[in-house]
Amino acid sequence: MTRRNDILLDVKGMTIGHRDRALYSGADIRLREGDCVMLCGANGSGKTTLLKMLAQMKDSQGGEIVMIPSRIPKVQGFTLREFVRISCYRQSDLGGRLSSGQEARIDVALASLGLEELSSRDISTLSDGEFQKGSIASALVRKASVMLLDEPTAFLDAENRIGVLKTLRALCETPDDRGFRPAIIFSTHDLYDGMAVCNKVMALGSDGKVRIGHENLRDIIKTIFKDHSNDNQI
Repeated sequence: MTRRNDILLDVKGMTIGHRDRALYSGADIRLREGDCVMLCGANGSGKTTLLKMLAQMKDSQGGEIVMIPSRIPKVQGFTLREFVRISCYRQSDLGGRLSSGQEARIDVALASLGLEELSSRDISTLSDGEFQKGSIASALVRKASVMLLDEPTAFLDAENRIGVLKTLRALCETPDDRGFRPAIIFSTHDLYDGMAVCNKVMALGSDGKVRIGHENLRDIIKTIFKDHSNDNQI
């Protein structure tokens, strides 16, 4: 059930592309609390460009829009807790100290993703799936209202790929301590896995149109292919 003020992002007539070339124009994108949106399109269709443009916008509820790139280096010498803690640098004092409330928020973010026992591990020793969940925790601790994930399941094996996607869906379904559910957009080429967890699809069509919806997902996805009639593609 949605509230009247649950709209987090409402963009009308958006032009998507680079300075010298527009890939799409006239795109209408609306995100509500709890939306778990799979972003799909052909290689080079502009998925990353779209996410970067959305990351520069303002959330209508005064929250933060956070983008998690496809590949963050696992630099040796940082524990997982320290890695998540870095995302709170704006809230730290001149000595790099955080308030007790902010430290507790880190604990909550790690716990919500089942990472408590890994918090003291060096991030270089974590699996790619564990580290990807740590990256999501770094967005949670900032209380991001909209999370944008660029290929979050890239380079993951099947078990970790499904685990990360289920984590995204759970975050959209479970209210936090404010009673708030974030909206998440994740880009992926794993259409089958993505369809199993998303409640909306955003497709960058081969005809130059952006479509987003929660019904007839397969029909929306088929627009990314030049041959829309081939049901075997998805």
